[in-house]
Amino acid sequence: MKKSLVGLLSCTLVLLTACTQSAGSEIELKEENRRLTEEVNELKKSVGELNGKIDQFEQEKEKFVYFSNLSRDFVYAHKTGDREALRQLLSDNLVLEERDGKLYVEVEGVEWLLFDYTEKGSLDDWVLQGFEFNSETNTYSVFIREFYSDANGEPVSPPTFLNLVFEHQNDVWKIVSLGFDV
Repeated sequence: MKKSLVGLLSCTLVLLTACTQSAGSEIELKEENRRLTEEVNELKKSVGELNGKIDQFEQEKEKFVYFSNLSRDFVYAHKTGDREALRQLLSDNLVLEERDGKLYVEVEGVEWLLFDYTEKGSLDDWVLQGFEFNSETNTYSVFIREFYSDANGEPVSPPTFLNLVFEHQNDVWKIVSLGFDV
């Protein structure tokens, strides 16, 4: 009888131990499943953000040559005082004004000198310094450095920095903002 009692007791202990381990394992599995689900959701969010950045870079790549050409057209128009070419490139909210032999553009209440008909200096070269797409405003910004010579042919220092912002209006890309810096 002692043998049977010891056998029964052994079986009961094994059974009780197995049941408590399976209950603990089930709780651990649920916790692990919850943690993995959170990680998957975070990874999906990261993938979405990265896909957005990839789209932005692809847009910049596709439009680079187009905006380089528009920027070149603007640089040459503003350095030759070509009002008609400037008018075609500028948005209607930018006002061109000629006075005292100089051509100005007004941008958000600030006047920028585009061309001085009396000046004898010249544009020697220009370099595209940067280009970016702003997905929040759906605009492209182009950053240009211009190199000039004075009337004696001497380089003007420092070079001028020109920033152009393009926006799509009525099926055409127009300059909606610009500014100069040295």
